[in-house]
Amino acid sequence: MGYLLSKENFSKIGEFIYRKSGIYLEEEKHFDKLAKFVDSRAKALGIDNFRKYFFKLRFEDKEGEEFQELMNAITVNETYFFREKDQFEVLVNSILPELHKRLPASKPIRILSSPCSTGEEPYSIILHIVEEGKVVEERDIEVVGIDIDSSVIEKAKIAKYSDRAIHAIPKNILKKWFVKKKIGYQLGDDLNGTVDFQVANVFDKTQMRNLGKFDVIFSRNMLIYFDDASRKEVAMTFYDMLNPGGYVLLGHAEYMSRIVSVFKARKIDKTLIYQK
Repeated sequence: MGYLLSKENFSKIGEFIYRKSGIYLEEEKHFDKLAKFVDSRAKALGIDNFRKYFFKLRFEDKEGEEFQELMNAITVNETYFFREKDQFEVLVNSILPELHKRLPASKPIRILSSPCSTGEEPYSIILHIVEEGKVVEERDIEVVGIDIDSSVIEKAKIAKYSDRAIHAIPKNILKKWFVKKKIGYQLGDDLNGTVDFQVANVFDKTQMRNLGKFDVIFSRNMLIYFDDASRKEVAMTFYDMLNPGGYVLLGHAEYMSRIVSVFKARKIDKTLIYQK
C-alpha cells in the first residue's frame, strides 16, 4: 500500500511550506519523511486522501495548529552546549563590554537566539555570561530564544539534557550549574527560567516585530536550509530587529556578505561577526 502523498503532490505541499516558512524541501531527501507525516496526520484527522488533508492545511487551519504539527515534524534540531564556543567567548569578552560601555545605564542588553532548538544555545549564552560575571553584575541582560518548532520550545523550558548534549561543558561548570539525574542532567534552579522561550517563525513579520529590538542576534546554521531569496529576507528582518550598532553571529559555514551588503563585517580573534 502506497502513501497518500504522491510525487506530484509533494511539489504542491513543498511550495506551500516554502512560502510559509522559507524551508525548501528536496524530494529525494524529504519525500518519505513528509509522506509518513501526511499519512499519520490524515489517519488522526479521519481523512482518506491527500486532497482533503491539503485543503485543511491551507484553508481550515485558522489557528495554525496543523501547520505547527507539520513544522515540528520536518525541522532538524541537532545541537549541543558550547557548540562553536569561540563565538560565546567573543560575546562575553568583546561584544558585551562594548555594548555596556556604549549603551545608557538603564537600558538592558537584549540577545536573541534564533533558532534556539531545545535551549542549548541560549543557555550556553547564559552560562558564559554568568561565568564571566562582570557585565551582568552591572546591567540587566535579557536572552530570548525562538524556534518554529513548538515541541522543542517545550523541551527547552523543561531544560533537561542528555549526556551528549552536555559533553562539551567543562566539568567544573557542569557541576556548578547542573544537577545529575538518573538519565542525563537538569539545569539547576539558579539558571532555569532565565531564557524567555517563544514559538516564532522568522518569516512571520508580525511575530518577529513583536519580539522587539535586540543588541545581539545569534542565528547559527539556519540560513543554510534556505534558498538565496529566503536568506536575504531573513537577513533584512534581523537587520530591522537590531538596535544601531548591534551584532549578528552566524554559523561558521554561513557568510552574511554573500547574502546582503548592509552589515559591516568584523573579525575578532578568528571569529567573524556582523554589525549594523
